[in-house]
Amino acid sequence: MKKQMTLHELHPALVHMPLALLPTAAVADLISVSTGDSAWARVARRIWVVGTVGGIFAGVTGLAASQEVRLEAPRARDMTFVHGMGNATVLLGALGVTVWRLRREPTAATVVLGLGACGLALYTATLGGKLVYELGVGQPDATGRATSPALLTRDAPLLLVRDALRGAQWLVSRARAWLSGGRPLAQGATGTTPEGESLTLPAPVVVFHGPGRPIPQA
Repeated sequence: MKKQMTLHELHPALVHMPLALLPTAAVADLISVSTGDSAWARVARRIWVVGTVGGIFAGVTGLAASQEVRLEAPRARDMTFVHGMGNATVLLGALGVTVWRLRREPTAATVVLGLGACGLALYTATLGGKLVYELGVGQPDATGRATSPALLTRDAPLLLVRDALRGAQWLVSRARAWLSGGRPLAQGATGTTPEGESLTLPAPVVVFHGPGRPIPQA
Protein backbone atom coordinates (compact mmCIF):
# COMPACT_ATOMS: atom_id res chain seq x y z
CA MET A 1 0.00 0.00 0.00
CA LYS A 2 1.39 3.38 -0.99
CA LYS A 3 2.22 5.67 1.91
CA GLN A 4 0.19 8.87 1.98
CA MET A 5 1.91 12.20 2.43
CA THR A 6 1.33 13.49 5.93
CA LEU A 7 0.64 17.01 7.11
CA HIS A 8 4.00 17.68 8.74
CA GLU A 9 5.76 16.65 5.50
CA LEU A 10 4.24 19.63 3.70
CA HIS A 11 6.82 21.99 5.21
CA PRO A 12 9.96 20.28 3.83
CA ALA A 13 8.17 19.91 0.49
CA LEU A 14 7.63 23.69 0.22
CA VAL A 15 10.86 25.15 1.59
CA HIS A 16 12.75 24.59 -1.65
CA MET A 17 10.87 27.38 -3.42
CA PRO A 18 12.02 30.27 -1.21
CA LEU A 19 15.45 28.69 -0.72
CA ALA A 20 15.97 28.74 -4.48
CA LEU A 21 14.15 31.91 -5.49
CA LEU A 22 15.17 34.39 -2.79
CA PRO A 23 18.94 34.03 -3.41
CA THR A 24 18.24 34.23 -7.15
CA ALA A 25 16.35 37.50 -6.65
CA ALA A 26 19.13 38.93 -4.46
CA VAL A 27 21.81 38.05 -7.01
CA ALA A 28 19.71 39.54 -9.84
CA ASP A 29 19.42 42.77 -7.84
CA LEU A 30 23.17 42.73 -7.26
CA ILE A 31 23.78 42.43 -11.01
CA SER A 32 21.32 45.25 -11.67
CA VAL A 33 23.00 47.58 -9.15
CA SER A 34 26.47 46.66 -10.41
CA THR A 35 25.73 47.04 -14.12
CA GLY A 36 22.85 49.51 -14.16
CA ASP A 37 20.83 47.09 -16.31
CA SER A 38 17.14 47.66 -15.53
CA ALA A 39 16.15 44.35 -17.14
CA TRP A 40 17.75 42.49 -14.23
CA ALA A 41 15.82 44.71 -11.81
CA ARG A 42 12.51 43.83 -13.46
CA VAL A 43 13.28 40.12 -13.36
CA ALA A 44 14.38 40.33 -9.72
CA ARG A 45 11.19 42.15 -8.72
CA ARG A 46 9.04 39.30 -9.98
CA ILE A 47 11.24 36.68 -8.34
CA TRP A 48 11.11 38.52 -5.01
CA VAL A 49 7.32 38.37 -5.08
CA VAL A 50 7.11 34.68 -5.94
CA GLY A 51 9.87 33.71 -3.52
CA THR A 52 8.33 35.68 -0.65
CA VAL A 53 4.88 34.19 -1.24
CA GLY A 54 6.52 30.76 -1.23
CA GLY A 55 8.26 31.69 2.02
CA ILE A 56 4.94 32.58 3.63
CA PHE A 57 3.49 29.17 2.76
CA ALA A 58 6.66 27.44 3.96
CA GLY A 59 6.54 29.43 7.20
CA VAL A 60 2.91 28.64 7.94
CA THR A 61 3.42 24.92 7.32
CA GLY A 62 6.57 25.02 9.44
CA LEU A 63 4.66 26.49 12.37
CA ALA A 64 2.08 23.75 11.99
CA ALA A 65 4.74 21.05 11.75
CA SER A 66 6.24 22.18 15.06
CA GLN A 67 2.98 21.11 16.71
CA GLU A 68 2.60 17.88 14.75
CA VAL A 69 5.79 16.34 16.09
CA ARG A 70 6.60 15.68 19.69
CA LEU A 71 10.03 16.99 20.57
CA GLU A 72 11.20 14.94 23.52
CA ALA A 73 14.84 16.01 23.68
CA PRO A 74 15.56 19.59 24.86
CA ARG A 75 18.11 19.99 22.07
CA ALA A 76 15.57 19.03 19.39
CA ARG A 77 12.93 21.30 20.91
CA ASP A 78 15.22 24.31 21.15
CA MET A 79 16.78 23.70 17.73
CA THR A 80 13.25 23.82 16.33
CA PHE A 81 12.82 27.16 18.12
CA VAL A 82 16.06 28.57 16.65
CA HIS A 83 15.06 27.24 13.23
CA GLY A 84 11.66 28.91 13.49
CA MET A 85 12.93 32.26 14.77
CA GLY A 86 15.59 32.35 12.07
CA ASN A 87 13.03 31.65 9.38
CA ALA A 88 10.73 34.33 10.78
CA THR A 89 13.60 36.82 10.53
CA VAL A 90 14.33 35.75 6.95
CA LEU A 91 10.68 36.15 6.01
CA LEU A 92 10.47 39.62 7.54
CA GLY A 93 13.58 40.65 5.61
CA ALA A 94 12.20 39.22 2.37
CA LEU A 95 8.87 40.97 2.93
CA GLY A 96 10.64 44.28 3.52
CA VAL A 97 12.73 43.98 0.36
CA THR A 98 9.72 42.85 -1.69
CA VAL A 99 7.54 45.76 -0.56
CA TRP A 100 10.36 48.18 -1.37
CA ARG A 101 11.03 46.59 -4.74
CA LEU A 102 7.39 46.69 -5.87
CA ARG A 103 7.71 50.42 -6.56
CA ARG A 104 11.43 51.16 -6.44
CA GLU A 105 14.66 50.11 -8.06
CA PRO A 106 17.19 48.06 -6.09
CA THR A 107 19.83 49.85 -4.05
CA ALA A 108 23.05 48.74 -2.41
CA ALA A 109 21.20 48.65 0.92
CA THR A 110 18.43 46.36 -0.34
CA VAL A 111 21.02 44.10 -1.97
CA VAL A 112 22.92 43.76 1.32
CA LEU A 113 19.67 43.11 3.21
CA GLY A 114 18.57 40.53 0.66
CA LEU A 115 21.89 38.70 0.63
CA GLY A 116 22.01 38.75 4.43
CA ALA A 117 18.53 37.22 4.64
CA CYS A 118 19.58 34.53 2.18
CA GLY A 119 22.68 33.75 4.22
CA LEU A 120 20.53 33.33 7.32
CA ALA A 121 18.15 31.11 5.32
CA LEU A 122 21.02 28.76 4.48
CA TYR A 123 21.82 28.48 8.19
CA THR A 124 18.22 27.73 9.17
CA ALA A 125 17.99 25.20 6.34
CA THR A 126 21.04 23.47 7.81
CA LEU A 127 19.28 23.31 11.17
CA GLY A 128 16.26 21.78 9.46
CA GLY A 129 18.47 19.07 8.01
CA LYS A 130 20.02 18.38 11.41
CA LEU A 131 16.58 18.06 12.98
CA VAL A 132 15.64 15.34 10.52
CA TYR A 133 18.88 13.47 9.86
CA GLU A 134 20.65 13.82 13.21
CA LEU A 135 17.80 14.04 15.70
CA GLY A 136 15.18 11.99 13.86
CA VAL A 137 12.42 14.61 13.92
CA GLY A 138 9.61 13.69 11.54
CA GLN A 139 10.78 10.13 10.93
CA PRO A 140 8.23 7.27 10.85
CA ASP A 141 7.83 5.15 13.95
CA ALA A 142 9.25 1.65 14.24
CA THR A 143 6.17 0.12 12.59
CA GLY A 144 6.39 2.39 9.54
CA ARG A 145 2.99 3.89 10.24
CA ALA A 146 2.13 7.52 9.50
CA THR A 147 3.18 9.77 12.35
CA SER A 148 0.91 12.75 11.67
CA PRO A 149 -2.45 13.28 9.95
CA ALA A 150 -2.66 12.47 6.24
CA LEU A 151 -2.48 15.53 4.00
CA LEU A 152 -5.36 14.69 1.66
CA THR A 153 -8.14 14.41 4.22
CA ARG A 154 -11.16 16.50 5.08
CA ASP A 155 -9.70 17.56 8.43
CA ALA A 156 -6.25 18.52 7.10
CA PRO A 157 -6.93 22.23 6.30
CA LEU A 158 -8.45 22.86 9.72
CA LEU A 159 -5.61 21.04 11.45
CA LEU A 160 -3.06 23.04 9.46
CA VAL A 161 -4.55 26.39 10.49
CA ARG A 162 -5.03 25.32 14.10
CA ASP A 163 -1.52 23.97 14.47
CA ALA A 164 0.04 26.98 12.71
CA LEU A 165 -1.61 29.30 15.24
CA ARG A 166 -0.45 27.12 18.11
CA GLY A 167 3.03 27.01 16.62
CA ALA A 168 3.18 30.81 16.48
CA GLN A 169 2.01 31.00 20.09
CA TRP A 170 4.65 28.49 21.17
CA LEU A 171 7.38 30.36 19.29
CA VAL A 172 6.51 33.66 20.97
CA SER A 173 6.24 32.03 24.39
CA ARG A 174 9.61 30.31 24.03
CA ALA A 175 11.21 33.55 22.82
CA ARG A 176 9.96 35.40 25.89
CA ALA A 177 11.33 32.70 28.19
CA TRP A 178 14.70 32.82 26.44
CA LEU A 179 14.99 36.61 26.36
CA SER A 180 14.05 36.89 30.02
CA GLY A 181 16.83 34.47 30.93
CA GLY A 182 14.40 32.03 32.48
CA ARG A 183 15.06 29.24 29.99
CA PRO A 184 18.39 29.33 28.16
CA LEU A 185 18.83 27.31 25.00
CA ALA A 186 19.78 23.67 25.37
CA GLN A 187 23.35 22.73 24.51
CA GLY A 188 23.71 22.18 20.77
CA ALA A 189 20.45 23.96 19.89
CA THR A 190 22.26 26.29 17.48
CA GLY A 191 23.54 23.36 15.44
CA THR A 192 26.75 22.39 17.17
CA THR A 193 27.12 18.80 18.34
CA PRO A 194 27.53 18.58 22.13
CA GLU A 195 30.83 17.01 23.13
CA GLY A 196 30.58 13.27 23.56
CA GLU A 197 27.20 12.99 21.84
CA SER A 198 26.77 10.32 19.19
CA LEU A 199 25.49 11.25 15.73
CA THR A 200 23.64 7.94 15.48
CA LEU A 201 20.01 8.52 14.54
CA PRO A 202 17.96 8.28 17.74
CA ALA A 203 14.57 6.77 18.26
CA PRO A 204 11.81 8.63 16.39
CA VAL A 205 10.36 11.63 18.19
CA VAL A 206 7.16 12.03 16.20
CA VAL A 207 3.79 11.06 17.60
CA PHE A 208 0.52 11.14 15.68
CA HIS A 209 -2.24 13.30 17.02
CA GLY A 210 -5.68 13.63 15.57
CA PRO A 211 -8.46 16.18 15.97
CA GLY A 212 -9.07 17.04 19.58
CA ARG A 213 -5.70 15.67 20.72
CA PRO A 214 -3.25 18.56 20.49
CA ILE A 215 0.35 18.08 21.55
CA PRO A 216 1.48 21.24 23.34
CA GLN A 217 5.16 22.04 23.19
CA ALA A 218 6.95 22.82 26.41
